[in-house]
Amino acid sequence: MIDTLNMWFDREATAGGNPFAIAPYLAEVTERQNERQGYTCTGRLGDYQVCITNSGVALLGSLAKYFLPSNVYTLTRATVQQAIEQMSDQLHTDVSAAKVLRADVSTVIPTTRPPADYYSCLGGKARFERVQATPDTLYYSTHTRQLVFYDKTKEAAAKRALIPPSLADCNLLRYELRFAKQPHKQLKQAEPIQAAALYNPDFYYMLVQQWKNEFETIKKIHRNTTIMENIKTPKDAQNALFARLLQQGGQSVIDEYIADLKARKQFSDPKYYSRLKADLNRILQTPAEGDIDLILEIEKAVANVAKYAR
Repeated sequence: MIDTLNMWFDREATAGGNPFAIAPYLAEVTERQNERQGYTCTGRLGDYQVCITNSGVALLGSLAKYFLPSNVYTLTRATVQQAIEQMSDQLHTDVSAAKVLRADVSTVIPTTRPPADYYSCLGGKARFERVQATPDTLYYSTHTRQLVFYDKTKEAAAKRALIPPSLADCNLLRYELRFAKQPHKQLKQAEPIQAAALYNPDFYYMLVQQWKNEFETIKKIHRNTTIMENIKTPKDAQNALFARLLQQGGQSVIDEYIADLKARKQFSDPKYYSRLKADLNRILQTPAEGDIDLILEIEKAVANVAKYAR
């Protein structure tokens, strides 16, 4: 479940306390000299960019792409360990002791419909900004953490990435939880996380449960019951139609409308914006007629991934 994994190890962790000792094991080495950092060099180790300074070494890249045919494949706890051990062998340095600067927890979920069809079922999330950047990509962001949902089939096709044969004819929804800054503080760890923790059974299980819990705190919009039987008056019918149209547009319609009202300074009392948004969100989460419960499919898939993560 680990994809992007950025790491750092201090010069003391390198052979003889010399970070530049690993340079001969890299490809495409580029050397530089500047006043601030002095002599530095960068190179490649598979998918990884390796940046070496007198202070230490930064490893930046996707552990899945480094170790597997592509990151459409998912690293298990065991293969995370194998990847770290292989990297240690190639660099002649114990990478398991490296500090984790960023870690992405992710996998692909086969779905019955294209991933974009599910985004309108994913509502707001407390303290996160919800942005649908493209028709195929949905973000929930803070300054340190990010949830990303996107169409992995389309991305793999665009990048010519290999897809596992068992998933070749599937719609693939990618859900990533990105700990972009100081992951140890986000995970309430007293000390920086070392790479070895990522294949510790208890720590790995905790990471996957965090991945699941972050998804669970997104407000869901269920669509599996009928409300037609509750329509008794023309006003009821108008309200039902409004709810249907609002649900078809999804959370982004509400967010854009509220943003437009704020830009126009429509209300003199700022509380009106939050009240209106809360009212519209209640309508958004009202069960609508007809459609299958799309979000239930994703909820079950996420729960199953977390249940069997070992």
